[in-house]
Amino acid sequence: MARPSAGLSFREIDASRAGLAALTRFYHDNYVREFPDPDERESLANMRRYLRLKDEGWYGRNNYHIVIAEVAGAAVGGVVFDYLAAPNAGVVEFVFVDAAQRRAGIGGALLDEALRILRADARQRCGKRLAAVVAEMNDPFVRPSTPDNLDPFLRAELWGRWGFGVLRFPYVQPALSPGQAPVGCLILIARLFRPVPKTGVPAAWVELVVAEYLRWAMRIDEPERDASFRDMSAFLARYRRIAWQLLQHYVGRDPARDFVVEEIEERGPAFDETLALLRDVFPFPARIVPPEHFDKALADARAGATRYHLWALRAAGGGRIGGMASFFTLPSVGFGGYIALGESMQGCGRLHLVMARIEEQMMRDGPRAQGWYIECGDDSAVVFLRAGFGEVPLEYRPPARADGAAQETGERLHLLYKRFGMRTESDHITRSELLAALNEILMHVYGISWPRVHPCYRIAMNSLPRTASGTVRLRAASDMERLST
Repeated sequence: MARPSAGLSFREIDASRAGLAALTRFYHDNYVREFPDPDERESLANMRRYLRLKDEGWYGRNNYHIVIAEVAGAAVGGVVFDYLAAPNAGVVEFVFVDAAQRRAGIGGALLDEALRILRADARQRCGKRLAAVVAEMNDPFVRPSTPDNLDPFLRAELWGRWGFGVLRFPYVQPALSPGQAPVGCLILIARLFRPVPKTGVPAAWVELVVAEYLRWAMRIDEPERDASFRDMSAFLARYRRIAWQLLQHYVGRDPARDFVVEEIEERGPAFDETLALLRDVFPFPARIVPPEHFDKALADARAGATRYHLWALRAAGGGRIGGMASFFTLPSVGFGGYIALGESMQGCGRLHLVMARIEEQMMRDGPRAQGWYIECGDDSAVVFLRAGFGEVPLEYRPPARADGAAQETGERLHLLYKRFGMRTESDHITRSELLAALNEILMHVYGISWPRVHPCYRIAMNSLPRTASGTVRLRAASDMERLST
């Protein structure tokens, strides 16, 4: 972490005339610019009211704080946070640093100052050590309606270095007022001040944190009457514990298992070594297309006809290629061709990291894709289902390939789908979305000029279940394991 700028000081805002004047300047000059989405933004009137309520003792054993970071008397960042007595946790409502002052250590220093104050709150109000600090964050894998003011993957990596991880449940910020809407593109992150069991954190504690957050920070007096909270509560009630995942791992950059992605753009030594690794690792040579097919996909990508990537994966320190990935970003969906990991990259959780990096690239490639498909045999289906994919319940027979050209249909495979980011329960997809995606896969990946008349498309369409809602439930790993016993 960078050292904070010289002359950095902190000012906690109170309800005095001078304090409220400083808050007004801070709000208009800094806060609004950093929160472009009005549904995520607290009003100045509310912030002033909260400070007055604090003076009146309304918070009881809880607390509310606004701290501004200043350099030479000018505000360069700020943090708003609460102490919640019932779960003995802090909540960071927001923290930001002006763009011109970033990478100077101010963000970390602001968070440290907030932690110092929260720890004092825990000692004075509960006689305990602070248990955790939580915060909302834009989910990097969900496209917000309003563009983010900071690359969400970089933000997640930064907060991961600060010790935060994502609580893996479907978090939704309730509407902050009658004129605002719920925000569904967020995740709830937490820094825990005790060892985290492999089984995760108690779901009941997570529910208590969310309820108290709504009650004291969002001023929703009866959280149980809010529809968004009821949905979260119903989900949490089904589990004893909720997984906690380090944010760096969530976005594919776990420092303990780091690797380097080398983008291959044309034939050469790296191209040959990558395909040699694929042939060595992949146990079904008949499913590997000829090198000319990779060469053509790269040429089409260079010409702008498709978005295609061939990655060589190396250990962070360099050396031989230890893995590879081949995938397309189509107009409305992603498609994974191959993921192959050699011995040096197997058995250490790197599959999840590689998948996260692929999903990030697909999101950067185009504005429409929200998930991706892969096709695989019985040998690897459960592996990818456990990694978050769901199986589409249809008969899938992709075009066979002979001499690099697509023929009628080949062997029956599993067609799997995963929405970007975390998967918390069984997923659904609409029939129309699925058929549109299949049309794109056949056209852009297999080179089928008229996909909708191809046997692969017709067989899949006719075997797809019809439902009154028009949606199809994807099979999870547990479903597949039951079917195989």
